[in-house]
Amino acid sequence: MSEETEGQDTGAEAAAGGVDPAAVALAMGGASRETADAFLNDQRALISDQRRLVSLQAEELSHELDLRHWSLWVRYASALLKLALELSAGLLLLALVTGISLMVWDASHADGLVIESFSVPPDMAQRGLTGQVVAGEILDRLIEIQNATISTRTGKSYAGGWGDDIKVEIPDTGVSIGEAYRFLRGWLGHESHVSGSVWRNQGNIVITVHSEGKSVTVRGQESDLEGQMRKAAEGVFNLAEPYRYAVYLTTHSRDAEGIAIFRDMVAAGSPADRAWGDIGLARALAANGQIDQMEGARLNREAATLDPKNTTAINNLAAGERGQSHLEASLRGYRAEMALLGRGDDREVGAVRLPVLQEMGTNLIGILLGAYGDSIPSIAQIIQSGSAGSYSALSFVLAQTEIGAHDLAAARAITLDPARERQSPVVTQANRLLLRGQIATALEDWRGVVAVGTAVETLLKSYPAMRQRFLTSQIPLEAYAEVRLGNIARAEALIAATPPDCDLCMLQRASIAQARGEPARADWWFARAVHSASSIPLVYSAWGEALLLRGDSDGAIAQFKLSNEKGPHFADPLEGWGEALMAKNQSHLALAKFEEAEKYAPNWGRLHLKWGEALVYVGKKVEARAQFDRAAGLDLTPSEKSELARHP
Repeated sequence: MSEETEGQDTGAEAAAGGVDPAAVALAMGGASRETADAFLNDQRALISDQRRLVSLQAEELSHELDLRHWSLWVRYASALLKLALELSAGLLLLALVTGISLMVWDASHADGLVIESFSVPPDMAQRGLTGQVVAGEILDRLIEIQNATISTRTGKSYAGGWGDDIKVEIPDTGVSIGEAYRFLRGWLGHESHVSGSVWRNQGNIVITVHSEGKSVTVRGQESDLEGQMRKAAEGVFNLAEPYRYAVYLTTHSRDAEGIAIFRDMVAAGSPADRAWGDIGLARALAANGQIDQMEGARLNREAATLDPKNTTAINNLAAGERGQSHLEASLRGYRAEMALLGRGDDREVGAVRLPVLQEMGTNLIGILLGAYGDSIPSIAQIIQSGSAGSYSALSFVLAQTEIGAHDLAAARAITLDPARERQSPVVTQANRLLLRGQIATALEDWRGVVAVGTAVETLLKSYPAMRQRFLTSQIPLEAYAEVRLGNIARAEALIAATPPDCDLCMLQRASIAQARGEPARADWWFARAVHSASSIPLVYSAWGEALLLRGDSDGAIAQFKLSNEKGPHFADPLEGWGEALMAKNQSHLALAKFEEAEKYAPNWGRLHLKWGEALVYVGKKVEARAQFDRAAGLDLTPSEKSELARHP
């Protein structure tokens, strides 16, 4: 048998419908007609039965498929419900864990002061003066003191301080989420708790307040219960934040109490608290003229040594160096302060005050670099906004800056009020005298400068500790004024009393030598000033002005150029440079210098006078007339007025 034969199906199952066509054909060929018809009928019946069977099988299969689809849908829905349930349970668990985590995190970062309900005598509680009411009164007094305390230092910087958050808290009864959270804050947080009691003793009312292992007790007449609660609140404030409490005292005419606290901090505090004690002492004692600038600088230097990151100490030290006319050291100090402030740590100075401190640091650096015009709008805005914070004498600083920008009218328009300046009347009086002397010097009113010197001597009879301040500010100007008045001996005696390391004094010594016709001696002092304050543009500009007066235009331009490099926004070297170019018959080049100088000193009378002269030389008479008219409306010295009169 071949492979093909073996591969073919045989038997009845191989035929369509179960009938072998060959067998049918043979049967039909040998059978009668009736037999054939019967056979065919049987086949038809068989086929019909098979069709019904197939139909029934199809129906059963369809039903089975429907059941299977339904079963699959039920299983799918069940799986979805199970997944949703599992997701809900997971989300609920996640929310619970997140909530607990946030609660723990918040509790671990909790600070501030929590005042708990006081215990009070029953009859007081019956009258409505419950323990919660007493706690609320203590809270109100603490907030009142805190709001009245103007200090750079924040409560966060104290080891036991409460920051700026004070609240009354009444414990929950039983077990609750609130009580659990309170427990976590107490366990993980850094809150300070205050509790206390009120009772009577020998006809007096006694209040004892406990805070962090310390206590304060006050007693007095029950009729003055409110006064006793204020004393108790002050005691609590002193326990937690002695520096800020002392600041509060010294700014509310209780200097002796505040100074005593500062001294206690210096004697027995931590290094950080000792530093703040030095800062407070320096400020409080200087405010009343009790110490000179050198002692104030010593205290602030000690504070900066104890706490090198204390920006207030560094700022005060830089200000003290400027007061002693150590200009290079002052510039270094302000830059060091700005570097620390740039780190953005708000625990020491507070996030609210940080922008003002940074802005004022920029202004003070700018002033040392001659950028008076840049600093004036900023300082004026800070004063007007009331956001000066712990800065004092800002109006005095603004007036001095206006003088530096040669806007004498604006400087004269500024009034110094002790309350607004946060200065004592005597310091405010001294500042007024300093401004008068500087304005008189700018106007070459030499007799006016000497008159200020006489008023200074009268003030120093009552406050001799303030002499050091005038030795580095007013007295050098007075010495130069005496030279211009021809009183050489008096001038030499005054300048000899000034400190040898005072930069302004060196410049005035040089100017005195220049006025006496001693150029070599003048240059020696100018060179010393440049060596002492090599980053300060003023010293180069002053030397350039002296060289210009001698007729050394090239030497003057060299100094003005150096000054401009040190302080690009300083108007003086630009104006002097323009005058030097005019002296070299290069007035066309001088115009650009005058135009640039006007950006930084728009109200400088001499600038517009010389600008007008340069325009005349280049043939622009109409423009020159506009500059002369501008100069006529501004402050001019007597010699400048004479020059202007020659240009009708």
